[in-house]
Amino acid sequence: MRTALLTLLFIIATVLAGDFTVEEYGNSQTGKIETVLKDQLQVRVLDSVGRPLEGVSVIFETYSDGGVIAYPFTGREPLIIEGDTLSGDLSAVRILTDQDGFAGISLKLGDKTSNNSVDARIVLPDGSEERIHFSALAVDLRSIIFQLIGGLAIFLLGMKMMSESLQTVAGNKLRTILKKITSNRFLALTAGALMTAAIQSSSATSVIAVSFVNSGLMALQQAVGVIIGANIGTTVTGQLIAFKITTYAFPIVAVGFAMFAFARTRRNQFWGRAIVGLGLIFLGMTLMKDILGPLKSSMAVKTFFTDFSTNPFLAVFAGTVLTCIIQSSSATVGLTMTLAGAGLISLQGAFYLVLGDNIGTTITAQLSAIGASRTARQTAMAHTLFNVIGAVYMGLLISDDNGFVMNLVRSTAGDPLRQVANAHSMFNILNALVFLPLVPLLARLCRFIIPDRAEVSTGEVELVLDEHLLDSPALAIDNLEREMVKMAAYAEETVKGAISCFFQGFPKQGTIMSMEDRVDYMQRDLTIYASKLFQRDLDQDQSLKLPVLIHTINDLERISDHAVNIVEARGRVSGILDLEQSELGSSAVKASDMVEKMLESTRISLESHDRESSEAVLALEARLNSLEEDAREEYTECLTRRGKDGLQRLALLDFTDYCERIGDHLTNIAQSLLGGGVWHGTDDLT
Repeated sequence: MRTALLTLLFIIATVLAGDFTVEEYGNSQTGKIETVLKDQLQVRVLDSVGRPLEGVSVIFETYSDGGVIAYPFTGREPLIIEGDTLSGDLSAVRILTDQDGFAGISLKLGDKTSNNSVDARIVLPDGSEERIHFSALAVDLRSIIFQLIGGLAIFLLGMKMMSESLQTVAGNKLRTILKKITSNRFLALTAGALMTAAIQSSSATSVIAVSFVNSGLMALQQAVGVIIGANIGTTVTGQLIAFKITTYAFPIVAVGFAMFAFARTRRNQFWGRAIVGLGLIFLGMTLMKDILGPLKSSMAVKTFFTDFSTNPFLAVFAGTVLTCIIQSSSATVGLTMTLAGAGLISLQGAFYLVLGDNIGTTITAQLSAIGASRTARQTAMAHTLFNVIGAVYMGLLISDDNGFVMNLVRSTAGDPLRQVANAHSMFNILNALVFLPLVPLLARLCRFIIPDRAEVSTGEVELVLDEHLLDSPALAIDNLEREMVKMAAYAEETVKGAISCFFQGFPKQGTIMSMEDRVDYMQRDLTIYASKLFQRDLDQDQSLKLPVLIHTINDLERISDHAVNIVEARGRVSGILDLEQSELGSSAVKASDMVEKMLESTRISLESHDRESSEAVLALEARLNSLEEDAREEYTECLTRRGKDGLQRLALLDFTDYCERIGDHLTNIAQSLLGGGVWHGTDDLT
């Protein structure tokens, strides 16, 4: 009786005093799904002077997002308000605080990654109520890893589909743009930006630039301008993502698939694939955002990302390594935007990651320059220096989170995704403006780091077949045609050498044999390159062009074979040829003149697609056929007379015959060029 009276007097005194204090314990925990949290969710009620209050009613209630109240409890007289007492899955419990002022429950987390919420409603002695909201993150680590990897994989697949399809569709225009580039650095920058915006891949643009420098089609300063422009063009992807049209991912995929499935032309099919790729980019972003979103409520996760992203060196390094691994700067920017949108990293941390992404994307150009010419390696070095120097000075400018640059980025938008996209665009545009006047200086710096050296000529023609261009079939076909011209020029030298060997005795037969072997190697390399092109997605024009190119390559190889036949025919005759003894000698000389003219015209036609040169080949071939027929008749008459030097006459006839066969192969090439360089059916291959 005395104790109860004292308790009543204490409560009355406490109520009169007012100003209760409610403390919370165990909030913002993280645990594995379907497990009980390590620490209980507790409240403690204190009076105005800090003394614990016993017997205060506290009602704990869960929401329908997975978590359930579990035993054991802390406090007095627990009363189950709602739930299954047999299974232990409880959703509402009333508990009175104990002598230390505590009341608490255990929480069993749900079966999926999500925030599990619990409300504690405290009925204070003065009749007022106070509410405390508890949140605990249930983590399914395997699911998070699988969904992140899957989302990133879908994002990368979309980028690959869209980039490759756009490169195929826009390949011819890319070629036209590149051909119009002059030494004007502004034009080169514009071309680089337009190309990258069109094909959605700065890596592809930089690889193309390195390849063109390696092939001698572009100077170092031009390539530097293109690469600077590529960095601007690549920001388009981030801006597209920031428009928040990810909710339309599935309709976009459906529209793209319909275009692909029902299109009547290959071109429209590629457009359909590009749209499917865009939808997959948005779908991948949605998957990653959905799995990362709940993590922002975890203090442990937020602390990790905060510590990580606020360390400039660590953030830049992470962005660099991630981009090097996945080979897509757009994917890294997309992931950074997702982290920022989920509230896991600050804008400043996202900016540092973007700077690292810009450095990491240069690895692609460096890889493409391996084994290439020194100028190509200088181009790749220019790309690296441009991005590294830009990242260094921009990193210093944004080191003050409340500085001018960071406040400027924040002022551009209120949405974190848009802020990251704008930061990416602003940095690359500013970096381009800074470096554009310094292009000649940057080129000289690259030449200093990788000095030019005089090339030692080996006397052999080396083909430059860049496999990095295979992802852009139009440019790869250009590469194939360009190197095929080299083969044609070398085959021409082989035949001319054989003719000189036949009439004058030099170069020696072994030299011609070695040259013919070299032509065989060229045929092998060009054919392998063409076969790899066949494995790519080609449009209709490209599919019709490749067989003709392969046929032309084979014709050039057969021409060199006949050069060997010519020197072998000469080897069957000893001594000096008597070209004045009959019409056969005159026919051989005329045939050699015609073949040399046909070879030159064919090479010119292959280089410039000059129609008049192709027509000249056909005109000479008709005369050559007539000359060969006359030579056969002359040889028949010589046999009836049974004169001396029969082996010489046979050698001269064989020479004329081989010239005529060479003319047939040159005619095949000329006819294919006059036909537009595309296959029209089996007639092209006869």
